[in-house]
Amino acid sequence: MSEKQAVMTNDSETEIKRAFSLSRDERTAVREFFDGLCIEKEKPEAVIFFCSPDYDTVKLEKELNRQFGDIPLIGCTTAGEITPEGYHAGSITGAVLSRTHFTCVSKRYDMISNFNIQDGIEFGRSLKQQLNRVADNASGSNSFAFMLIDGLSGAEERVTASLGSELGEINLIGGSTADDFKLKQTQIFHDGRFHTDSAVVVMVHTDLPFQVSYTHHYVASDAKAVITEADPITREVLEINGLPATREYARLCGVEEKDLDIVVASKHPIMVKVGGTYFSRGVMGINHQNQSIKFACAIDKGVVCSIARPDDPKQNLEKLFRDMENEIGPLALVIGCDCAARKMNFQIQGILDDMSQIYAANNVIGFASFGEQFNSLHMNNSFSCVAIGSKARAHD
Repeated sequence: MSEKQAVMTNDSETEIKRAFSLSRDERTAVREFFDGLCIEKEKPEAVIFFCSPDYDTVKLEKELNRQFGDIPLIGCTTAGEITPEGYHAGSITGAVLSRTHFTCVSKRYDMISNFNIQDGIEFGRSLKQQLNRVADNASGSNSFAFMLIDGLSGAEERVTASLGSELGEINLIGGSTADDFKLKQTQIFHDGRFHTDSAVVVMVHTDLPFQVSYTHHYVASDAKAVITEADPITREVLEINGLPATREYARLCGVEEKDLDIVVASKHPIMVKVGGTYFSRGVMGINHQNQSIKFACAIDKGVVCSIARPDDPKQNLEKLFRDMENEIGPLALVIGCDCAARKMNFQIQGILDDMSQIYAANNVIGFASFGEQFNSLHMNNSFSCVAIGSKARAHD
């Protein structure tokens, strides 16, 4: 086994194989990744992977098809990869879903930036029909949906709201694809090719216990704000509390306007209350010239929100995994979408290695995302995931 390749196994009833490669050469990386997954004679149901945007995706696409053949592959570019060792950059990582425990169907929607609500209803209905054809007992207790969506499309709210609603009792989690912080092009792999301006949803039916969840380590502070001028299409906020957005947001964050930057904003996302629960909305850009703020989620005029203050991210994450393990038993695999702004803050605070160890200890495979989805909601500065247990349930 190469020193740049790793496969992790579990001592529990069910082993879900995970692997990664740190090689910067596309051919070597794919070979090491494939070898690490130890794919044997039986064709897997699917392989989910996450890769650095530094790879040449034309070359990577060719090597993935050459190495994996007709094995279904779903993946995307990232702002950092969560591997069996925790966070890495410049890598490819993923996991195998075996036919023994999983049945999967997938569907892609292209030109996602033009997506409307009716599209979501039809898309969701088609996905459920596909799943029911291969698993006629599919329900929210034995099936979940995992979505990858172009993180530069601006379509996440429309897609998540309509799709999550149509899927009903079947829980949805997902992540917005990334390209580090270049903000130029993100890509999703499906049906043997990399695609842009797309979304892919995988419906997963399994006899293993699972739990879909999300968390963030922010607490709503006493600092309140009303969005008084905004463009939800471009996700730009122009005024807060009737004042220029950058001036008032800086005051609420406790800094001078000239010192307001993406690092300060990442520590103080705004919190919006939905159904009694606070969800975070993160900043993607600050325009000091016109005093506007661009968010990674759409925010409408009139929204009342709170300015967040960070809590302990390590305790928050450890509690999430502990709670999930108490619910479904030992975790064989966690597929996770972790906000890129969280990762940036972990680096700034010097705790990225600590967070990586927590991810590694809980068998997480995933990526740093430009946004996270949970059922019908799109959000930022959060971690959304599906945890899969290791002991098969009795068949329905």
